[in-house]
Amino acid sequence: MTDCVVYDPLPVGYIRLLTIDCDDSQFLSGCLETVPLEDAPPYFALSYSWGAHKQDVPIYINGMALSISRSLAGALQRLRALAMDETESNQNIRVERMWIDRICIDQGNISERSHQVEYMGHIYSRAIRTLIWLQHEPEFYAAWQLLDKIYDVFRKEHRHAENLTDIPFRMYSDAYHASLGLPGWRDDSWESLRRLGQQLWFTRVWVIQEAVLSQQDPIILCGQVTYPWHRLGWVASWMRRNGYLRLPQVPNQLQNVDTIANIRRSSNCWRLDALLVATSIKFHATDQRDKVYALLGLAMERRTPKGIPDELTPNYELDVWQLYTNVARFLFRRYKTLPALTRTTGVKGDESRNQREYDFEQLPSWVPNWCDFTVVERMVAKSFSWVPFSGPTEIQTLGFPKHYNASSGLCAKFSDSFDPSVLRIHGLNIGKIVHIVQPAKQQSDEEYDHSSQMMSIWTTATRLLSSTNTATWIESYVKATTAEQYYLSGGTAEQFLQHGSAYLLRLLSHFPVQSMGVISPSDFQHLVNLLRVRSVGGDPELYSALAGNFCFNRSFFVTSNGYMGIGPSGAQVGDDIAVIFGGDVPYVLRREGNSFVFVGESYVQGLVNGEAVRDWRLGRLKEELIEVH
Repeated sequence: MTDCVVYDPLPVGYIRLLTIDCDDSQFLSGCLETVPLEDAPPYFALSYSWGAHKQDVPIYINGMALSISRSLAGALQRLRALAMDETESNQNIRVERMWIDRICIDQGNISERSHQVEYMGHIYSRAIRTLIWLQHEPEFYAAWQLLDKIYDVFRKEHRHAENLTDIPFRMYSDAYHASLGLPGWRDDSWESLRRLGQQLWFTRVWVIQEAVLSQQDPIILCGQVTYPWHRLGWVASWMRRNGYLRLPQVPNQLQNVDTIANIRRSSNCWRLDALLVATSIKFHATDQRDKVYALLGLAMERRTPKGIPDELTPNYELDVWQLYTNVARFLFRRYKTLPALTRTTGVKGDESRNQREYDFEQLPSWVPNWCDFTVVERMVAKSFSWVPFSGPTEIQTLGFPKHYNASSGLCAKFSDSFDPSVLRIHGLNIGKIVHIVQPAKQQSDEEYDHSSQMMSIWTTATRLLSSTNTATWIESYVKATTAEQYYLSGGTAEQFLQHGSAYLLRLLSHFPVQSMGVISPSDFQHLVNLLRVRSVGGDPELYSALAGNFCFNRSFFVTSNGYMGIGPSGAQVGDDIAVIFGGDVPYVLRREGNSFVFVGESYVQGLVNGEAVRDWRLGRLKEELIEVH
């Protein structure tokens, strides 16, 4: 079918609105009117999945045919029914005018698309509310009922919760799950929820701002079911804080719902770097430039008298690698911090690089790669950086846990480069990797047994025992293998030392002393005795869960100056460890000639609390200009 609709040019600051004809015709029809965005009549905005569906259903706009997908046609039929429904229960979503991107934007006009993308945040925030369209299957009823049960559990536990931080962290346990009265994992409702989560809407990057910017609580339309967004959002957030979202039985798409819900609950803006890191793995785009452009309506950077900075202005004539490089350089120089480096591509052979949908050869190694992943988030190495959700009124920024402070609060220090693909930045070269344990291979989206990897890590780490106090060595080992992120379990550092000691004691009980590598029998016995003391009150399963989280798809290494740490799966013996000004964690670099390739971020016990900067100030280390390409 050939589209016949002729779009009149849109004046600056104007949008088009669709009015659907309310009749019983088997054909969909309506008319478009051009209105100033700042003075538009009341309208609803539709959020739905474009996907890869064929555009083979006609809608007649101003008497001319336009091809749309069957999914969109289903949404329009439902909206037409709502517009014709006179019952009082539907007054809050009785639809007259709609804004729908596929219909209201001339998709064949690249210039118009770019300009309308700039307005997208205003378009959704000025709508009465966003209506979310999901395809319907009869079996989804069980999913909605399960969501209601989980929401009731959440509200019973946290009657007055308003923000994510009102729900304390808790590690998942089968016993706790059973005590809540929720269905067992073999119950069909979990499969129904999994199938509901497979709908493309939950992974489409554009839906983030479409749901977040809605003036009123968005409403989900799934067949004849109407479901308020806030209930789904709280379910996802409760499950996240209680450890459910790392389980393979739970649809990974609830991570996406939780992300949208947290952004929506924030009354203040998010910085673009925080939005990009929080969404780049979870959400997908047909056009990889939209991984940036779809977030601009939410970004703090656009809240200036001049609007969107030139470096961020939508331009679909740029290649993806050019856009990502421009955005990265803008972010680094604007904020002089480096947590966005958590999303770099990685070197060849790195598992993170293998998980990418696209490998842009021209993308410099230091530029974050926000393109689609081929796996769900739980299959990707967990980032060391995070968005702290410090409060609904705080600007949400990308950073690290407070006790990560490798560069002692120093800002990033850049030197000019004639080549835009080269980053020239200052820092301290600490040492080299001399021993390494590669991550265990993981082939599917299932729980994995990392005990063999932990045993290899143990054997490698014992190389440091002879030169380190045993108690200090145990503490370094536990902190390194959990990246010192004990707060994720709701515990303290001291408690996790107990948990880690209990795990190591259990692990070593299964192995004969002769398998312990370089450790002598007497030192081994001394270590076991100390672990018995340190493990009192410890839970090995809590340590195992957290260590499995952070060692997953990461290498463990020992450095030339006696540090142990975890880092990118692509790291190799001979790679350098550097503390770069503006970075709160050490980084792994690989020398190539007179410059470096960026390998990735790391956690190195003994380098995250400003130790390197202190030595530099005492004259023990020399500041270097590090050139990364």
